[in-house]
Amino acid sequence: MEEKTLQKTVSATLDLNDIDGDIEQLYLPLNEEEKRAVSKKILGLPDNFRDVIDFKIKDEKIHFFWYSPQTNTQAENLHKNAIILARKGDLKKAIEHWTKAAQLNPHDPDYFFNLGVAYFEIKKYIEAIDALTRTLAICPIYYKANLILGTAYLKIRKFENARKHIEKSLIVNKNSLLAYLNLGAVNSILKDYKNGIAMFEKAIELSPKEASAYMGLAKIYSTLDNIEKANFYFRKVIEFDKKGNLANYAKRLITSQRRQKIEEELLEMSEAANPEEYYSEGYRNYIISNFQKSVQMYKKYLTTKSDDDYVWCSLGEAQLRAGKPELAAESFKKAAKLSTSKGLYFKDLGIAFDKMGKYDKAVAAMTKANELGKLDSVTYCIWGKALYELGKNGEAIDKLEEALKANKNNLLAKYYMALALSREQEVDDAIGYLDEILCTKIETPLKSQSEKLKQQIMTKS
Repeated sequence: MEEKTLQKTVSATLDLNDIDGDIEQLYLPLNEEEKRAVSKKILGLPDNFRDVIDFKIKDEKIHFFWYSPQTNTQAENLHKNAIILARKGDLKKAIEHWTKAAQLNPHDPDYFFNLGVAYFEIKKYIEAIDALTRTLAICPIYYKANLILGTAYLKIRKFENARKHIEKSLIVNKNSLLAYLNLGAVNSILKDYKNGIAMFEKAIELSPKEASAYMGLAKIYSTLDNIEKANFYFRKVIEFDKKGNLANYAKRLITSQRRQKIEEELLEMSEAANPEEYYSEGYRNYIISNFQKSVQMYKKYLTTKSDDDYVWCSLGEAQLRAGKPELAAESFKKAAKLSTSKGLYFKDLGIAFDKMGKYDKAVAAMTKANELGKLDSVTYCIWGKALYELGKNGEAIDKLEEALKANKNNLLAKYYMALALSREQEVDDAIGYLDEILCTKIETPLKSQSEKLKQQIMTKS
């Protein structure tokens, strides 16, 4: 007979003052159906939630309780061992334990929550999202899962989902610094600057020396072209950042107070002007996606400091993002000529050649980048893609395999791996890669391309 232990309890507490509407019914004797309806209304639970969440009122607060149907001793032992392993840094083994525990008792949210946290720690965000979503499906008042789930969605750039879950996490933890910082970032990206400012200001209220909150405000005001406020907050970053990373970033972004008029006036300044101002403006415009203006500023800088390889590369990146790969390639060539030992410049040159359809040159550039130490997934992916386009299928597969070893979530590498494998008549493996793309939660044009390619392969086979 399966051994069982006492039920587990998950609780959540809200202030009665935070509940909208009439709260008189909370004090009345309620049956299970009525309790379910009240809980759903107050907590915003999904319509398909059918479990009962108990509650009681004490000291002007309402305490909600969810009870696990059962616990399993073997699963609990795996869970406890997994926690020990995680604390020792062996997350791979911990994940194996939590996975087994969840298989033994799929009704315990603790296992899925910890599984999600472990996946998040090793940057496997899709797997983290799956586990944390399962946590909340079992127990919707497991609010600490919402914060990590929202942050995972932020990592894969699903911003609306990120905002929804981070906001939910604040239901029971209104003083979460991380939640406000992440909400500030999400709202900024979604161009909801008013709420972005409010979230960063709340973070500062909770932690007056939080440099990242000041950085968030500085970047919003910079985007809004409020240079005075932007610089004020950049200086706060420099003042409070003890480690120095954000401070150095702020120093690069801070704008001269002489730039109080429109940006075009800076273009008309004399050549005797401080070139660092042009670089600062180029970089600032790049991060707010004003690539044309960024190009103009970098060019102004380079008229006086033409031997700066780093800025030639920055110019190339701005030109590439502005849709000018031919010009970008020339800039990357100049950067590489000035500093022949930097693999990044050859990698960027390879990307530009790929955009231009010059695949033989892309292969040559990526080969050089690799020789100089660039072993990342993007380098191998573009290298493999170019080899595929040149008809060198075997070499392409080798490079694409390296790309996926470096980052198993590289969707472009998976797509070209599917193309290369289908060319080799390895239909099942090709479809396997396409299915992985189609199952991802990331929105990408590669999904429709993969669906079309899959149909073509299946029709031919």
